[in-house]
Amino acid sequence: MPNCKRFRIPAMSSLVLLLLTFSQAGFAGWTLNSEGSSLFYVTSKAAAISELNTFGELNGAIDDAGNASVAISLASVDTAIDIRNERMRDIVFQVANYPLAEISLSANGAMLAASNPGQSFMQSYDATIEISGMQQTMNIELAVTKLREGGLLVSLAKPLIVNAASFGLAGSVEQLREIAGLPSINNNVVIDFTLQFDAQ
Repeated sequence: MPNCKRFRIPAMSSLVLLLLTFSQAGFAGWTLNSEGSSLFYVTSKAAAISELNTFGELNGAIDDAGNASVAISLASVDTAIDIRNERMRDIVFQVANYPLAEISLSANGAMLAASNPGQSFMQSYDATIEISGMQQTMNIELAVTKLREGGLLVSLAKPLIVNAASFGLAGSVEQLREIAGLPSINNNVVIDFTLQFDAQ
């Protein structure tokens, strides 16, 4: 499936309006099922300690042309420790100014629609990732499976490594390290996700 030009997804309010517009117009694409989806990242600190973190609020859609977008509410971060959640929201993500992380890419919508239930394929895409107002283009490999009733299950074929410094977060991570009294926090985080999109 050839790659198409990527596009930047809108902010959360615009995304919701976009989804409503698609629905009212008889939109023939897919909408993210948040209950059937998960996105997490793994952090490393003190050279040998790894921790799993998740996000509770995801929104997204794939239109009939194959343009896919996912918005992650950074305020919904869950590190399993309340004070750490607060520090991630306020110090690292600065959610008051940057409430969302955004991922977008373009696929072949006709091929997605024409695939049969149970059919799977893997494909590389150039995805645009935005965090804290900074964008990076990263190549990701996705595994896509067509579900019954026309839905799609989309997951990373291999985890994605993202460096906090690439999004201007190295200083915030260092501030977090100092407050927590840790010898080190690795700027690299490992991201993985499984996303369920329901057919419209």
